[in-house]
Amino acid sequence: MMSFVDQWLVCADCGKQFLWDVGEQVWFASKKLTHPPTHCKVCRDRRRDERHQQPRQFSKVNCERCGSETYVPFVPQGTKPIYCRMCFNQERR
Repeated sequence: MMSFVDQWLVCADCGKQFLWDVGEQVWFASKKLTHPPTHCKVCRDRRRDERHQQPRQFSKVNCERCGSETYVPFVPQGTKPIYCRMCFNQERR
């Protein structure tokens, strides 16, 4: 069994020290996460909030299989085929 000890880490965003306590380390180990966090709780929360506030960008494309017009929640790079929902579900089978 692993032994855990409280550790002081430095946040990659704000540069402040934060405590990575034993409870969090046990949680990380239970999720099979092998690296310690790189951001303090304040910066993690701020980054999460920023991600959730940005509206999704939808792109209008034509399905590779049936040719129907559809919308996808990303900007296609042209490296992979894009399918409408019906054709996508058929491809997944």
